[in-house]
Amino acid sequence: MTRLYSGAGHPVEPGKVLGRGGEGAVHEIAGRPGFVAKIYHQPVSPDKALKLEGMVRQAHPGLLEIAAWPVDVLRIQPGGPAQGFVMHRVNGYHEIHSLYGPSHRKRTFPQADWSFLIHTARNLASAFETIHARGHVIGDVNPGNVVVSPQALVKLIDCDSFQIDTGERLFLCDVGVPQFTAPELQDRPFHGLRRTPDHDAFSLALLCFHLLFMGRHPFAGRYRGKGDMPIERAIQDYRFAFGRHAAARLMEPPPHTLPFTALPQTVAELFERAFAPSAPARQRPTAREWLLALERLGRELRSCDRNPAHKYPQRSPACPWCALEQSSGTSFFTPPRHSPASPGPDRRDFHLDPVWNRILAVPPPGAEAMPRPGAQAPVTPTPLPEPLRRAQRDNLVKTATIAGLALLAILIQPGLIWLWLPLAVAAWSLTQDSAVRRERQRRRLALLTARHELTDLRAAWRRHATDQPFMRKLHALHALRDRYRNLSTDLQRDLQRLATDQRQLQLQAYLEGHFIDAAQIPGLRATDRVALESYGIETAADVTPAALAGVPGFGQRLGRQRAAALLDWRQALEQRFRHDPRQGADPAASVNLQQQYAQRRLQIERELLAGPEELAKIKTDILRQRARLNIALIRQAMQEAQAQVDLRVFHPRLDAIWRWRNRP
Repeated sequence: MTRLYSGAGHPVEPGKVLGRGGEGAVHEIAGRPGFVAKIYHQPVSPDKALKLEGMVRQAHPGLLEIAAWPVDVLRIQPGGPAQGFVMHRVNGYHEIHSLYGPSHRKRTFPQADWSFLIHTARNLASAFETIHARGHVIGDVNPGNVVVSPQALVKLIDCDSFQIDTGERLFLCDVGVPQFTAPELQDRPFHGLRRTPDHDAFSLALLCFHLLFMGRHPFAGRYRGKGDMPIERAIQDYRFAFGRHAAARLMEPPPHTLPFTALPQTVAELFERAFAPSAPARQRPTAREWLLALERLGRELRSCDRNPAHKYPQRSPACPWCALEQSSGTSFFTPPRHSPASPGPDRRDFHLDPVWNRILAVPPPGAEAMPRPGAQAPVTPTPLPEPLRRAQRDNLVKTATIAGLALLAILIQPGLIWLWLPLAVAAWSLTQDSAVRRERQRRRLALLTARHELTDLRAAWRRHATDQPFMRKLHALHALRDRYRNLSTDLQRDLQRLATDQRQLQLQAYLEGHFIDAAQIPGLRATDRVALESYGIETAADVTPAALAGVPGFGQRLGRQRAAALLDWRQALEQRFRHDPRQGADPAASVNLQQQYAQRRLQIERELLAGPEELAKIKTDILRQRARLNIALIRQAMQEAQAQVDLRVFHPRLDAIWRWRNRP
């Protein structure tokens, strides 16, 4: 490699190539192990040279901490044209997609749990805040420009593409990735486009969503309308597939994803704001808002009793990861390794029969029919005030008078019925006292409200006061007991399968080592790779006809071609696979399987031990709900009866009118 020169004119010797891209290559620097050189394939333009010089002048320590920021300009000769720049070397970091994708994470960040992902998102927001505080905008935000360390530290790379404000001149960012670009910038050329921190805020929210939702793209949902919905168009149309307005936008989340309701309201609201149409006075959440919200979320996590690798918000009633892993058959987090020879104190003291007898000793609450309270005593209607009674009688007299006159007119001149009827209706509407109508509407509304509340109370009884919650828990404990009794048999069966089915296991491991994002597959676009990852398809092992059929964009003509290309890629890998019969059963796989069963045994023991207390608590809650709802049903039935008779005062009998007309 040709010798280059620093800004001060000192010679710089580029060494081994560490990475290569379309714009340039990154080299070691002889004698400077903590630094690397990015050298462009072609001499840079004068504008790009001015931009690099401005970035070097602004190399603030805060920027150097979170970004691979230029610290010196490299020139072909002292004082000559720029050819590259020097930056601090980034060691031990991996691209962010290797953290949020479950299959990537198992290999690159095997011990990372949800709290690690949240902390990474927090540090990502901090990096964005630092960039914006210095007056710059990232612009080209995408997973390839963010790297993460095993300590969840974040660094931004490819900083020479940022939008830089040197104070004297604004250098724009002329590149971008549509799948991570704000809606208002879709379909616009990146060249000459001026970005704002609010545009970065959209991309920051996207990356945070990827981290919290296992690589799912918030706009890669199922479209319930006609035709296909590419991610770029979904972004442009604000079709957030997870939010509370998703159904109104004909979207729904992909299957087997973390429920949006698992997030605290504060974090969920930030996503709603980031992905909703922005009013002029309402900006997207800033990096600072994300930092504070994610810090709070990280403090409010708790560990799952069943699986210590599962972390979730304290206010959640149950662990969402357990339900998600059970429904999907996918393990999202690697549980901490424990020796099966040390099962813990619960295992030594656990005896199934006495524990089960304690469970059966909790008597059920018994079935009790919902009370149907009738009227306890005759209900007296609330009389109308004297002015309203008088107005009501006047209205009836006016109605009868107008009706009589209209009938008489029709009998005299039947040919003018088209005139008499509209005149009668108009006269009736003009002569009626509206106070009576308002009081009637008020009483009708009171009756409807009473009936609605009574319906809600009956629904609450069916949800909380029957013996079904108790029986469901008891049936679940029955299933746990049966699973516990079969654990040893199941373990031996799976160990035997490890010994006899080595070819299939080796093939599975081989396919899991080939990632779609690293493969050259004809016709597969960047947006297709994002969609596949959002549906949990990361490796060749995930590529099956059934899995691809559920991914939007892979069912129509061009989509079927891409699906065929993926299946051909997997088939080619299977043909290259060679089974090694000498390998035998993997001892590590056997140990891992025994650890999984030991962990499963401990989980079931904990649940069975807690069973009597949980059943007693459920029973107490049912009895308390019955007592509360019984009183509420009686009270509400009385209110409904009262409202019903109160409304009947507006239907007086004709004899009452006659008595009023003939009174002395």
